[in-house]
Amino acid sequence: MAAPSTSTSSEACNSVMFWTHDHEAILCREVVNVNPYTTKKGSTQRSRMWEKIAHNLNKFTVPKFRVHKRSVRDHVGILVYKHKKKLLAEEKATGITPD
Repeated sequence: MAAPSTSTSSEACNSVMFWTHDHEAILCREVVNVNPYTTKKGSTQRSRMWEKIAHNLNKFTVPKFRVHKRSVRDHVGILVYKHKKKLLAEEKATGITPD
């Protein structure tokens, strides 16, 4: 029999997390606060910024986060894509004025 493992930060990230509107709002606030896009793409500084964002999010108890820097970065990309798609659809739609 294996001994029970101790809780580590990587263990907390192994389970599936579903993104809610609250999760996404807090994620966006944290990304704006840290602003990883001020550094060069692919640099170690940007990587550390994504790690900092993931670490800060994992500190939250309500709503509970279980994320890695990669999942944070990927989800921000998804949110940006959805927002651009929504803006494009609003521009193409008739009778709707985008704000």
